[in-house]
Amino acid sequence: MFTTLSSILGMCLVIAAASYFFFHKYMQSSLISSTESNLRMLGDSINENIQDVYRMARFCQGSSVIAEYIKTSPEPGSVLSVATYDRLFEEYQNNSSGKYMPRVIVATDEHYLQACQTSFSTSVDMARMIRELSFFESMLSADDYDFSEGVIADPFLRGKNVKYVIPLIRPIYYRFRSNHGGFLFMEVSCDMITSKLPSYYMEKGSNLYLGMGDHLYELNSSSISEIEPEYRILKDQSDMSSGGTGVYRIDTKEGKRTVIVYPLLMNDCYLAQTVSSRETDRQVGLFWIIMLAILIGLVAIALIMVKMMNDMIHKPLSRIRKKIGLISEGDFSRDGSIEADHEIGEIGKGINDLSESVSRLLDSRVENEKQKRDLEYKMLQSQINPHFLYNTLNSIKMMSQAQGATGITEMTTSLASLLRSISKGTSLLVPISEELSLVKNYFTIQNLRYGGMIRLNINVDDDEILNAQILKFTLQPIVENAIFHGLEPKGGTGTIDIHAHYVPQGEDCRDIFIDVTDDGVGIPKDKCITLLNDHEGENRSEFFKEIGINNVHKRLKYEFGEQYGLFIESEEGKYTKISVLISERRTDV
Repeated sequence: MFTTLSSILGMCLVIAAASYFFFHKYMQSSLISSTESNLRMLGDSINENIQDVYRMARFCQGSSVIAEYIKTSPEPGSVLSVATYDRLFEEYQNNSSGKYMPRVIVATDEHYLQACQTSFSTSVDMARMIRELSFFESMLSADDYDFSEGVIADPFLRGKNVKYVIPLIRPIYYRFRSNHGGFLFMEVSCDMITSKLPSYYMEKGSNLYLGMGDHLYELNSSSISEIEPEYRILKDQSDMSSGGTGVYRIDTKEGKRTVIVYPLLMNDCYLAQTVSSRETDRQVGLFWIIMLAILIGLVAIALIMVKMMNDMIHKPLSRIRKKIGLISEGDFSRDGSIEADHEIGEIGKGINDLSESVSRLLDSRVENEKQKRDLEYKMLQSQINPHFLYNTLNSIKMMSQAQGATGITEMTTSLASLLRSISKGTSLLVPISEELSLVKNYFTIQNLRYGGMIRLNINVDDDEILNAQILKFTLQPIVENAIFHGLEPKGGTGTIDIHAHYVPQGEDCRDIFIDVTDDGVGIPKDKCITLLNDHEGENRSEFFKEIGINNVHKRLKYEFGEQYGLFIESEEGKYTKISVLISERRTDV
């Protein structure tokens, strides 16, 4: 029971540990997937605005009107200057993300055109001031759009109202030339990113960041602030991503965190969000509460099972063990306490039955021993009685010889021989010669009874047949049947012929036929069919009644096989022939 309880508890702990592992892994994967999905939606929305910014920049760089303006650099107020401005402002107004581009400037070496929001309008010398910016040359000569400068305060606004923008500078080339004659300066408002944040859902404990080159900014619901990145990448878990994002395990001063990174269309810019550990901890806490409840339930079930096992197995087995001990001491009485309606109770019932059987067997053996002693005494008596009978018959024989009664002498001699054959030995098989001798003695008695009106002829084809073995009292019942049922109803004289001959079956195996034929009244055909299955009549001695025709037929089949036995052939008013078929079994004479 202790082993069972320990096994159940161990199994519970293993299941709990495995469940925690898979649950934690599933929770982490689920949170990563959820965070990734939200971050992708935010990034896709920002990318749509970035596409509009690129569309405005490509217009400025590829417009033939602006190219002509760059080439001629007309004075402000000229027809070309006004026409170019109108075309620039028209494109600016029609751009769906124009509200996120507070200032778009197209400048030559001497003049510039500016499309801007009213709050960003200024009268300073833009073309000169832009050239004086520290990042002007690096952005102008960059191979592609460069946002490495990050977020800066608008350098052209004066006063307390500071506005933060993302600068973009690109060259404007002369038409059909490889050198540039002017440049494009654009400012992208941080509102393009922060305006999406109020409707953006984040789990508590999660943080959102914007990376631009070497700059990292933390994004709040309405503001953006630069921070110093302090983290170390521990593991790249991007294989957990459903596509398009990177997943990393990082080590920060706040501990180990999982961060999702989504690249933006702006070169070297990305959005990053840490996965909330609070939600994971909350779910893990809920998991352990559930597991604790399950564990308590399993322990309760285990205790109930232990009690049931004690009541159904341990106690019954103890009673059975006690009962077996009593049986070994000789107490075979039935014990109802070890029987019940379950498997062990069935074993107890079997032990009780076995105990009673052993008791009955012992009683039977005692009784058998008593009967054996009685039989031995009776056998001693039976050995005395035949000797007394033989002596008496010999006395009758001598008296009949002295008085000249030859019939009495012959009958007493035959009867003594017949009784000697019946009483001597216990063997079932005897030589055919001995069986024929018994038949002769029986016939002598019956012939004297019928006044010598019947004859017996015995014909043996081969003397070796006389040494073959046959069941004792096989021929006598057949001869008796021929006398009583064949010759006696006929009246007058009659003859019984016994003919023994071989039926060859091979060099080492021969069958023997012994035909007993009488010339009596015969047997009807329907009687021949049923004779071997019917009981014989009762007009015979009590001894010979037990070994009739049917009995002989069965004994032969049992001893020699199914193909052997008796066969009957008869014709009414003429004859009856009963043939005995046996296999040859030799015996030494």
